[in-house]
Amino acid sequence: MSATESLFQSAQRQHLAGDLAAAEALYRQHLAANPDDAAGQHWLGCALHQQGRDAEALPWLQQAVQADSTPAAWWFSLGIVSASLQHYADAVAAFRAALARDAGQYFFWTNLGASEAALGNAEQAEQAWLQALQLKPDMPDAWFLLSAHHAANGEAALAQQCNYRGIVCEGVSKHPPATLAQALAETGQPEAAQALLRQWLVQQPDNAIAQHLLAACGGSDTPARCSDAYVQQAFDQFSASFERKLGELDYQGPAMVAALAAEQGWPQAGWRIADLGCGTGLIGSVLQPHASRLVGVDLSAGMLREAQAKGIYQQLEQAELGSWLATQPERFDLAVCMDTFIYIGELSAVLPAIARSLRPGGQLVFSSELLAGDAAGFHLNSSGRYSHAPAYLAAQLAAAGFARWQSRPVILRQESGVPMRGELYSAWLAA
Repeated sequence: MSATESLFQSAQRQHLAGDLAAAEALYRQHLAANPDDAAGQHWLGCALHQQGRDAEALPWLQQAVQADSTPAAWWFSLGIVSASLQHYADAVAAFRAALARDAGQYFFWTNLGASEAALGNAEQAEQAWLQALQLKPDMPDAWFLLSAHHAANGEAALAQQCNYRGIVCEGVSKHPPATLAQALAETGQPEAAQALLRQWLVQQPDNAIAQHLLAACGGSDTPARCSDAYVQQAFDQFSASFERKLGELDYQGPAMVAALAAEQGWPQAGWRIADLGCGTGLIGSVLQPHASRLVGVDLSAGMLREAQAKGIYQQLEQAELGSWLATQPERFDLAVCMDTFIYIGELSAVLPAIARSLRPGGQLVFSSELLAGDAAGFHLNSSGRYSHAPAYLAAQLAAAGFARWQSRPVILRQESGVPMRGELYSAWLAA
């Protein structure tokens, strides 16, 4: 064995052991003795890349493929470093050279797609990711890349479906059972979703979230609304991070209410207002300037603690809406239910209760998730939330005694980069 072969093998051992600095030094010694060795050039470039020194790595990787253009993996390494340096056209050329030598490598295709996308070549990017999925349909990366691609093109349904498929591929090691069950249900695997939730219930028989989601995935009868226990458990457990999470989802509730107040000319500090399902007080902060008295109601003690800390409410109540409203006849000028009815499917009890709590001429503002198509009534989705048909809402408002109402389409928030479409309603009692 020659001395140069021994140096190269020592460098490889150090590289595999993760000692990149030692490997780099040995590769350099090897190349000093054998400057045209393509393998040494390639692996030195890789060691430099792994140390975050891509500008230094690039010429070594270029020299390697010039010296020996045969190995597909060497072209792939060149593509990775070129993309890292934002040399996307060079990266595309390198990835295509790698694929010309070995078209059966999943990551060659996904990285080609990413560089094509960076160049604005959307169609070529999509085709590359689809080719990757032909090779390995159970790998999540390409599904998530396709999801972002479809979202950017305004193809919301496709984006959401690809995102769900990526979640299913990642499985329980990456996602809690609630998230995974929804993804399974939305990708045509309701039985798998139900099995996952039943397994959860074996471990935690009284878990209200698992019970509710089992119904949402078709494993038990659909309840008329979320149980009190579900609402309390679901919101207590993440009340401290609730506003951060809504920020990540680009939640539009406060902005929508503020715009409505300006448009309708709500008075300054003149109204008695009920914030029904007040949560942490995000909507209450918008309502407070218009209120002589602001009352917040929620089932979650954790949410109410966060709301209390804002100091904007004169009264906070932990209660179920229907039972609490029954004690408040003709008390309020305005009731607001933003992102509240998504946890109540059947509205035939709560809407009349709200109407009775309003003074003559009083107003209700609420949001709903849109039940698309020709579907009637309400539907419990795999997310655990309810959506309502516009015709159902109109019928329920009329039955509750509201004299007139108006609605507008809105984007409530983003879910996995996909707009969640809904309706914003204003309804008034007769004066």
